[in-house]
Amino acid sequence: MDRTKNYYTTREAAKLLAISVRTAQQWVDRKILEGWKTEGGHRRISAMSVDRLRHKSGQVSDGSFPAPSLRVLIIEDNQSMLRLYRINFSQWPFPAEIFSAPNGFEGLVMVGEIAPHLLICDLRLPGVNGFQIVRSLREMPRYRDLFIVVVSGMELTEIDAHGGLDNSIDFLEKPVSFKRLKFIAENVFNTTAASRTGMKSEKP
Repeated sequence: MDRTKNYYTTREAAKLLAISVRTAQQWVDRKILEGWKTEGGHRRISAMSVDRLRHKSGQVSDGSFPAPSLRVLIIEDNQSMLRLYRINFSQWPFPAEIFSAPNGFEGLVMVGEIAPHLLICDLRLPGVNGFQIVRSLREMPRYRDLFIVVVSGMELTEIDAHGGLDNSIDFLEKPVSFKRLKFIAENVFNTTAASRTGMKSEKP
């Protein structure tokens, strides 16, 4: 593969990122990767955006890019709440990439696409609700250690009536304590950074 050119084909990009061709196409559509189509209808993907994503995911570590950032996925259907998250997260003292999904189905798809380090999920969601999301993820071996924060205005008795939550999941009541959320996110960032360097760290 020619490393001097400034673009990859979809198949080349998928191979470098260890994802399917379909996922690579979806990432272009979601603006996770920068891409375009030639006059002949062939898709081209920016080599810089592929290399940047490889570095952030820990696939490469040559020192030519900034340190990997924390990938955070927020599953939230309230746009005002989502804006509030983004405003607060922009003030974090560590690099973070923020992704969002408006419902549970898209959220589960994006978990597989971006492999977040931290998932923030509302419980009341259209279609697949938060209870179904976290239970589905905990049943999958690859996501059993995913850091999950559930945010909800539900009373604890109502949550218990839905079967409760796994003890490994952090629960934040609404209105959200962004101070507490920052503390959790910073610990997740330090934990993932430690895992990349082979150091041991405890979950928050």
